[in-house]
Amino acid sequence: MKRMATDVGGTFTDIVWVDEASGDVHTDKAPTTPGDVVQGVLAVMQKTKVAAAEIGQFVHGSTVATNSLVVKSGGKTGLITTRGFRDSIEIRRVNRPDAHIYNIFWRKPDALIPRALRLEVTERLHFSGKVLQPVQYDDVVTAVEALRKEGVETIAVCFLHAYANPAHELEVRAIITKLWPEVYVSMSHEVAREIREYERVSSTAIDAYVKKPVVSYLRRLQKSFHYDLGVPNDPLIANSTGGVSTIDAIERAPIQMLASGPAGGAIGAAYLAGKTGMLNLVTADVGGTTFDVSLVVNGRNVLRNEHEVLGYVAKVSSIDVRSVGSGGGSIASVDAGGMLEVGPASAGADPGPMCYGRGGDRPTVTDAAVVSGIIDWERFAGGEMLLKPELSAQGVEQIATRLGISSDQAAEGILTVARNVMADVTRQILVGQGHDPRDFSLLGFGGGGGLFACDVARNLDIPTVVIPNHPAAFSAWGMLSADIIGSFARSYVQSADTLDPAVIRGLFAEMEKEAVSLMAEAKVEPGRVTLERVVEARYEGQGHEVEVSMDGLALDDSLRTTLSQRFEERHVYRFGHSMQASLETVTFRLRAFGAMTKLAIRNIAIGNSNAEAALVRTRLIHLAGQRRDCAIYERSKLLAGNVIHGPAIVEEPAHVTLIFPGDILRVDAYGNLVVTIGADS
Repeated sequence: MKRMATDVGGTFTDIVWVDEASGDVHTDKAPTTPGDVVQGVLAVMQKTKVAAAEIGQFVHGSTVATNSLVVKSGGKTGLITTRGFRDSIEIRRVNRPDAHIYNIFWRKPDALIPRALRLEVTERLHFSGKVLQPVQYDDVVTAVEALRKEGVETIAVCFLHAYANPAHELEVRAIITKLWPEVYVSMSHEVAREIREYERVSSTAIDAYVKKPVVSYLRRLQKSFHYDLGVPNDPLIANSTGGVSTIDAIERAPIQMLASGPAGGAIGAAYLAGKTGMLNLVTADVGGTTFDVSLVVNGRNVLRNEHEVLGYVAKVSSIDVRSVGSGGGSIASVDAGGMLEVGPASAGADPGPMCYGRGGDRPTVTDAAVVSGIIDWERFAGGEMLLKPELSAQGVEQIATRLGISSDQAAEGILTVARNVMADVTRQILVGQGHDPRDFSLLGFGGGGGLFACDVARNLDIPTVVIPNHPAAFSAWGMLSADIIGSFARSYVQSADTLDPAVIRGLFAEMEKEAVSLMAEAKVEPGRVTLERVVEARYEGQGHEVEVSMDGLALDDSLRTTLSQRFEERHVYRFGHSMQASLETVTFRLRAFGAMTKLAIRNIAIGNSNAEAALVRTRLIHLAGQRRDCAIYERSKLLAGNVIHGPAIVEEPAHVTLIFPGDILRVDAYGNLVVTIGADS
C-alpha cells in the first residue's frame, strides 16, 4: 500500500507518496489550477502512476478556506442572534494592527455579514447558562423566512452566553432544519465554545462564510477520489491545529481549515526536530506566493488559540504561523519615489513569472534568481519545465533602467529586498516571543527555501541552517506525519480561591466525550489516543491569558494551590516576573491526539568529507556583489559526512540550496544539509 499527501500552493501542487513495504519516499509536482484546484490535485496524483487500489491513507492540505476569505468569495451569509446584539460583529474592539497604528486613514474591513442580514430573536441566557428568557419560536420563523427571501446560503447562529449552555442554539437549529433543511448552519457553541462576545460572533461568521466553498470543494474532491480515480478511502484533511481531520469533521466547522495551508511544514518540522535532536527550529517556508514562518520549541509546535485574517478575528486553535507576501512569484516594481519594492502582489501560477513564457509581463523573485544564474533555466522543476531566461532578463532590465543600475545589481536588489521581508517577520516571531535567535536553527523548505535560508539566518545571527530531504514538497511530507487532532474548549471564569474542582472535572468529562466521538469517527483505536489538558489563566484584572499545562495536576481541592504555582512558573518564564495578585481561570482546553503511522527517517550511505563525487559542473553566478564561478553539486550523489565550502549550489528536482562564501555545509546521517553560517570566516 501507498500513503500519499498533497499540498496545494499558489504556484505548484506538491505530492509525496511512500511505499509502506519498502519505506521509499517519492515526490512530484504539477502546476496549481486556480480555476479548479481539484483538477490540479487529480493531475499530480495521476503523474505518480500509482494504482488507485494501492492508495491507503491520503492527506490533503488546501488554502480554500483562507482564499475564500481573502478574495471575498464565500457564501451569502445571514446571522441570527440575541435581541440587542446584532451589531457586536460591527463594533468589534478598539485595537488596530501594528502596521496601521499611526495610519489615520485606516479603516477596519466591512463586516462579513451586512447589517440587513443580521436578524435578532428574543431569547436570553445568564452567563452561568441559566435560562432567563426562552426562545420565541415565531421570531425564529420570521428570521429564517426573511433570510430565505434574501437568498442567504448559510446561517450563523450566535447567542449571548451560548458557550455556557447551547440549548437555545440547538433549539434554533432544529427549527431551521425543519423550515429549510438544505441551508448550511454554523453555531457558535460548535465553533468557539468560550467567552468573549465579539470573538465568538466573528468566528461563527467566518465559519459560516467559508462553509459553502469549503464543503462543496471537499465533496467534489471526495467524489473525484471515488468515481474518477477509484480510490477506496476518503481523504483526510489537514487542519489548523497541526493534525488532520475527516471531511465530516471539517464540514461541521470549516474554520478549522483557515490556517491549515502552511501547517504541514510546521508539523514536519516538529517531527524532524524529535528525530534529529535539533529541538529548537524556526521554519522558513518559501512558496510561490508567501513566506511562512513558525517555531518549534523543545520539539513541539507553538500554538495559539486566536488569530486574525485580514482584520477578522478567528477563535480557533492553530499552529502559530506568520505569513508575508514574499515568495518566488512576488512581483518586483519601482514605486513613485524611486524605491524598489517586492511583493506582496504575486504572479501566482497563472501567468506566473516572466520566464514561464505564459504571458507574465512583470519581473518576479524567480526571474531575478534566473538572471543571477542561481536557478538553472534548463533544469527547473527537474527539467520538466524549460524556462525562458531572455524574458527574465527583459523584466529585470526594466527594473535596472528605472533605478539606473546594472541588471545584475537589480536582480541582487530584488533578492535582497525579498530576503529582508523574510528576515523581518522571522525576527518578529522569535524576538517578539522572547527567544534568542542564536538558540535556534533555521529549517528552510518550500520551492525557494534553500535560496534564501542562509542569507536570512546570517541577517538574524542564527548559527545553523537545515535543508531537509524533499524540501520542495516538505509540507506534504509533514502531513504524512500528522496525527488526528481535535481541540475542545469550555470557559469557566473563576478565582483560584473559589475554584470548584467538581465543575472542572465535569468540563473535562464533557470534552473527553466529544474527543472520543471524534476519534471513533476517524476510526482511531482507543489505545492510540492521548489527551492533553491546559487552562488559559491570568492575574485578576488582566485582559490577556497565559496557557498553563494541567497534565499531572490532581483535580481535587489541592488544585487551587498547585495550579497557582504552575501559573506563576509559566508567567515568570514568559514575561520574567510575577505579580502580587490572585489567579483567575478563563478557559479550559482539551486536545486529543490520535496517533497515526509516522514516516520512517532512514540513514543514508556514509562517505567522508570529500564531496567531489557529487560535483557535476561549475556555473557563473552573481552573488554577494560580483560574478563568480560557483561549484554545482547534485544532492542525490551526496553522502553522509560530505563537506562543501561556499560559494556553492546544491541542486535537486524543484529546489536549489545556495551556500554563501564563508559558510560550510555538512551532510548529516539522515541526508539533511546542515549549514554552519560563517564557519569559514
